[in-house]
Amino acid sequence: MSKLKKISYASVAGITALSVSSCGKYEDGPNMSLLSKKARVVGSWNVRSIGSEVFPSNYVVNLNFEKSGSATFTYTYAGGGGYTYAGTWDFAADKENLLLNIDGSPELFEIKRLTNKEIWLDDDISAIDGDIWKLEAK
Repeated sequence: MSKLKKISYASVAGITALSVSSCGKYEDGPNMSLLSKKARVVGSWNVRSIGSEVFPSNYVVNLNFEKSGSATFTYTYAGGGGYTYAGTWDFAADKENLLLNIDGSPELFEIKRLTNKEIWLDDDISAIDGDIWKLEAK
């Protein structure tokens, strides 16, 4: 292999490494994804914790984000009781934030992590109490 080809391969590898490392928009990742941000949000999510509060297995909290922009928030207690609220969702601030409007109550979250298996949302923007909501794909 000629020196020129070796230099070209090294240059391409270096540029690619720099490009990949600068793709990350969210504080906790990922640095790169082949899925669009919308494709990573759309789906059914279990809310595993809000701040230091981890939900026990008999208390289920779910968020469902539809491609159309509709959303549902459901929580179920042990014994079958629970509630479901309808609303909408959308991105804000160049897709760095998520606006969730459930049952007429809008909340703005900063997206800290957005993968197809995890979403971390910081509710500090809405001046609630600065908790991180950790969601896991259903």
